[in-house]
Amino acid sequence: MKVLDFSTRAAMDEAAAEYVASILAEKPTAVLALPTGETPLGLYRRLATRQAKGTIDLHAARFFNLDEFEGKGLADPDSYASFLMANAFGPLAIGPERLRLLRGDAPDAEAECQAYDAAIAAAGGLDLAILGLGRNGHVAFNEPGDDWGLETHRVRLTESTRAAQSSLYRRAEDVPTHGLTMGVATVLRARKLLLLVCGRGKDEALKALLAGEADPARSVTALVSHPDLTVLRDLSSVAS
Repeated sequence: MKVLDFSTRAAMDEAAAEYVASILAEKPTAVLALPTGETPLGLYRRLATRQAKGTIDLHAARFFNLDEFEGKGLADPDSYASFLMANAFGPLAIGPERLRLLRGDAPDAEAECQAYDAAIAAAGGLDLAILGLGRNGHVAFNEPGDDWGLETHRVRLTESTRAAQSSLYRRAEDVPTHGLTMGVATVLRARKLLLLVCGRGKDEALKALLAGEADPARSVTALVSHPDLTVLRDLSSVAS
């Protein structure tokens, strides 16, 4: 595990962009898994700026998303897919042929999850999974107590996770109760992991990871077993 600390959010975002740029320089056709939420927005803006300047090119890369709300289709404005289109794929001008996103409105969630893992395998596996950290210690939608042996699967969201997503909806009760997520087993198969940590209330989960001991109550600690994990931490925002 490599941990890099930054005194500002801007510095962390720039380091994250440089990390992704290094992956693309080595392999322009890299397969990437992207997160949603506020944490990666600075990274996405910097990647778009670099692409506009011609210093990076993501058009040959392939993209997957980490998770999605159950019941939300790709065109649903409240879906994670829509979030990524607005904040990442749209600004980066990534064509639909380079995307395979989870379909939260699939009529058979189990079949969709199996097809998703099959699509990742067909793409050659993930070269990089970019992750955020939930306040309860989850990565993607892998909630406390979830089976780390699972691949992509349906999960019931905790109330704390639903509360953290409430800004995406007009009413808190509209936040879906379930989601589809890459499982810990799927995430750990990525050749490289980049964990971005910013925002208050996450210091205890981060301490658990840095302690280096797997804790079933915090799925982020499953990452300690990964051979190529880089953690970028914005010290200005992680305190409780």
